[in-house]
Amino acid sequence: MTPEELLKAITEVADGLRTDMAEIGKKCDSIGARHDELAGELKQLKSDAKKDEDDGDPTKARRTAADSVDPSAFASLARSVADLRQRQSRPMADLNKFADAQAKADSVMRALGSAAEPPMAGEDLVAYKIRTHRKMQPHSPRWKGVDLQIIAADQAAFDIALDGIRADAMAAATSPVGMPEFQHRMITKTMPGGHISREFIGNGTVFKQLSRPVRHVQSIGPRWAGAGV
Repeated sequence: MTPEELLKAITEVADGLRTDMAEIGKKCDSIGARHDELAGELKQLKSDAKKDEDDGDPTKARRTAADSVDPSAFASLARSVADLRQRQSRPMADLNKFADAQAKADSVMRALGSAAEPPMAGEDLVAYKIRTHRKMQPHSPRWKGVDLQIIAADQAAFDIALDGIRADAMAAATSPVGMPEFQHRMITKTMPGGHISREFIGNGTVFKQLSRPVRHVQSIGPRWAGAGV
């Protein structure tokens, strides 16, 4: 497969993913509209129930409510809600993957003076990796102009890109290039044992900063003619 064919295939996969996301959004909107409709019906039924109780028939509203709710619509709504809850909940294996991705991103973000944000509710692993690495992309000359959403369809290429972004960002964070003289930046790390390690990156040392300016001997002997005569 030529590079052009590979790029075309990746683009088609990305377009398909965008279409699927749009369909999911429409489905959520439909569920929300149906929920509002049922909520309105329930409110009306409660109002009718109160009116029936005033009329002396407290069971009439309940019987009317049971007859008015469409069982198939209620079952469909229940399945949709259960599906959304399942998407929001993550099994332990996925939680471990999210924790690993956050730890890798956080080690670099800490060096840059920030921290990796935790995953959001309903966010999948690929989307979370893209979100955390976009903040590091400007520090990577090789990958700063790459759309991670497109190459995410190829897992191998996606992992290579993420590793490269983290490596370049860490190199930029630990490099004193461009920093003013005698200015230092502290990098805080949490070591495997749990203790905190602090490193300082910068140009020059504190001893050099406290030392007096260098003075050079220009001449040895009397400063004026005839001195010492």
